[in-house]
Amino acid sequence: KVLLQLAVICQRSLCYLALEAKLRTGGKMFCPKCGGESLETQRFCKACGTNLQLINDALRPGDTSQGPFGSNVDQLTRNAVDFAKSWKTSWGPGHMRIEKFPRGERHKRGSGRGGDDSIGDVAERLRISREIRKQAREEARRQNLPKPKEYMSYSWQHNLRNGLASLLWGTGLGITLYYLGQTAIDSGFIKNLEETSRGHVQGLEPVVRLIWLIALLPVLKGLARIVYAAFFGESMATLAARFTPPPMLEEPQPFIRQDTAPVVEREPVAAGYEPSIEPPPSVTEHTTHFFEESQQPVKRESQ
Repeated sequence: KVLLQLAVICQRSLCYLALEAKLRTGGKMFCPKCGGESLETQRFCKACGTNLQLINDALRPGDTSQGPFGSNVDQLTRNAVDFAKSWKTSWGPGHMRIEKFPRGERHKRGSGRGGDDSIGDVAERLRISREIRKQAREEARRQNLPKPKEYMSYSWQHNLRNGLASLLWGTGLGITLYYLGQTAIDSGFIKNLEETSRGHVQGLEPVVRLIWLIALLPVLKGLARIVYAAFFGESMATLAARFTPPPMLEEPQPFIRQDTAPVVEREPVAAGYEPSIEPPPSVTEHTTHFFEESQQPVKRESQ
């Protein structure tokens, strides 16, 4: 009962406020919730969706019995309950709209649909944006792929070839340096060089004896390449399949509709064909013979 009395008091106060505002503004109606201007024949507020028909019914004098305060209590109670429900639903999520675009842009977009984007259009735009991002990622991946010369250097064929070349080259260099060093020492060239320098250059002989160790660098490099090719290297086909971008899809060929029946190609006439000189057989050759036989009995009867 207390809630009902409070609803009646709120309804009456709103009605009085609306009536006072109507009298002050020269007969104009305003929504008690948002203050938007409305007409007397308008049932709902265009701005917030409040039910204005309840207030109009309460303000309009009726033929029903009046209560102690000059109003119909039952009608006022129903109007208060309906107004509370309308007030509650007007703040619900169903009446809230989120503008995704500025007001000027909304009027420019889709005037036939009132500027509101449907769910299908939103899904279509999302799908198109995903396709664009996917194509951008594929294009970036395609541009960042290493060149064939770069990724082929990791194949076991390439490493085995270069490893063998480095190993053989280093071995040959070491043999050459060792032979030259021993020859220089045995011939006394290193000793004469130290004597002519008058003591300024000493200890050249052990250096010359070990100079062939420089060839160990290419030899070890070649061995490392061979080990990599034997245990870790991948084939060229595997690397090419990994780093080669997928081929672009070919565009479908336009379909040409053929309204006429297909024409069968005839075999070409042989070059050695000679036309026949005899005339073609007549169509009436046997029919005339038949008429000649039928005319003979007729002549005999006439005789």
